[in-house]
Amino acid sequence: MAMDDGPETPATVLWASKRVITQHQRGTCKQCRLDGGCETLNWAVANVKANRQAGNRPDRYATQP
Repeated sequence: MAMDDGPETPATVLWASKRVITQHQRGTCKQCRLDGGCETLNWAVANVKANRQAGNRPDRYATQP
Protein backbone atom coordinates (compact mmCIF):
# COMPACT_ATOMS: atom_id res chain seq x y z
CA MET A 1 0.00 0.00 0.00
CA ALA A 2 1.66 3.18 -1.14
CA MET A 3 0.62 6.31 0.70
CA ASP A 4 2.37 9.60 1.22
CA ASP A 5 0.42 10.48 4.36
CA GLY A 6 2.86 9.02 6.85
CA PRO A 7 3.49 5.61 8.36
CA GLU A 8 1.24 2.68 7.61
CA THR A 9 -1.03 1.91 10.55
CA PRO A 10 -3.44 -0.98 11.09
CA ALA A 11 -6.31 1.48 10.70
CA THR A 12 -5.13 2.72 7.29
CA VAL A 13 -4.54 -0.84 6.08
CA LEU A 14 -8.06 -1.82 7.15
CA TRP A 15 -9.49 1.29 5.50
CA ALA A 16 -7.67 0.49 2.26
CA SER A 17 -8.88 -3.11 2.38
CA LYS A 18 -12.48 -2.02 2.75
CA ARG A 19 -12.08 0.43 -0.15
CA VAL A 20 -10.75 -2.36 -2.38
CA ILE A 21 -13.75 -4.55 -1.52
CA THR A 22 -16.13 -1.65 -2.19
CA GLN A 23 -14.53 -1.03 -5.59
CA HIS A 24 -15.07 -4.65 -6.54
CA GLN A 25 -18.73 -4.48 -5.53
CA ARG A 26 -19.17 -1.56 -7.89
CA GLY A 27 -17.20 -3.28 -10.64
CA THR A 28 -14.56 -0.57 -11.02
CA CYS A 29 -11.38 -2.56 -10.38
CA LYS A 30 -8.99 -2.35 -13.32
CA GLN A 31 -6.89 -5.32 -12.17
CA CYS A 32 -9.64 -7.96 -12.31
CA ARG A 33 -9.27 -8.20 -16.05
CA LEU A 34 -6.07 -10.15 -15.45
CA ASP A 35 -6.11 -13.94 -15.72
CA GLY A 36 -6.40 -15.71 -12.38
CA GLY A 37 -8.47 -13.10 -10.57
CA CYS A 38 -7.41 -10.07 -8.64
CA GLU A 39 -4.59 -10.38 -6.11
CA THR A 40 -5.59 -7.06 -4.56
CA LEU A 41 -9.06 -8.36 -3.77
CA ASN A 42 -7.60 -11.54 -2.27
CA TRP A 43 -5.31 -9.39 -0.07
CA ALA A 44 -8.19 -7.17 1.03
CA VAL A 45 -10.49 -10.05 1.95
CA ALA A 46 -7.72 -11.80 3.89
CA ASN A 47 -6.85 -8.60 5.73
CA VAL A 48 -10.44 -7.85 6.76
CA LYS A 49 -10.95 -11.47 7.82
CA ALA A 50 -7.78 -11.43 9.94
CA ASN A 51 -8.82 -8.14 11.52
CA ARG A 52 -12.26 -9.46 12.42
CA GLN A 53 -10.83 -12.65 13.88
CA ALA A 54 -8.23 -10.76 15.90
CA GLY A 55 -10.91 -9.91 18.44
CA ASN A 56 -11.20 -13.61 19.24
CA ARG A 57 -7.57 -13.97 20.35
CA PRO A 58 -7.31 -15.70 23.73
CA ASP A 59 -4.82 -13.12 24.99
CA ARG A 60 -7.44 -10.41 24.51
CA TYR A 61 -9.38 -11.84 27.42
CA ALA A 62 -6.39 -12.42 29.69
CA THR A 63 -6.63 -10.62 32.99
CA GLN A 64 -3.91 -8.21 33.90
CA PRO A 65 -2.25 -8.56 37.32
